[in-house]
Amino acid sequence: MRCPRAQLYESNAMIPKPLLTAVILFTVALFFYTTGVWSERFHRGLKSWHVVVFALGVFTDAWATWVTYQFIGAIVYTPHALFGFIALFLMTLHFLWAISVVIVQNEGMKIRFHHFSVFAWGVWMVSYLTGFILGIERFI
Repeated sequence: MRCPRAQLYESNAMIPKPLLTAVILFTVALFFYTTGVWSERFHRGLKSWHVVVFALGVFTDAWATWVTYQFIGAIVYTPHALFGFIALFLMTLHFLWAISVVIVQNEGMKIRFHHFSVFAWGVWMVSYLTGFILGIERFI
């Protein structure tokens, strides 16, 4: 299903402002989430500031998703969108789990969290990269 609003812009090589805003927000979310996941991995431990960075990543990704939804006007069930929704769910779960790991300070939870971080990031990257590729194809 093609988005009627997006079709208005197909003849124009310019990216619509709402879509550009979403792309920028998704890229900011990429920065926050990648910083949080990989710094937690390199530090070999979860710090409080990692939780803050995860929160910023989740918030920014959710905001970008909302801007995209507002632009399209509906939820479109494509593989990219499905990966995106799964990734946003995993990021939210990851953030909530990070809060509990910091509060409880259980070594077993920290180890499992450590492995889940990279998995959640990987799923999110699939969504980000498919969106990037599909976006480039549309405007080339």
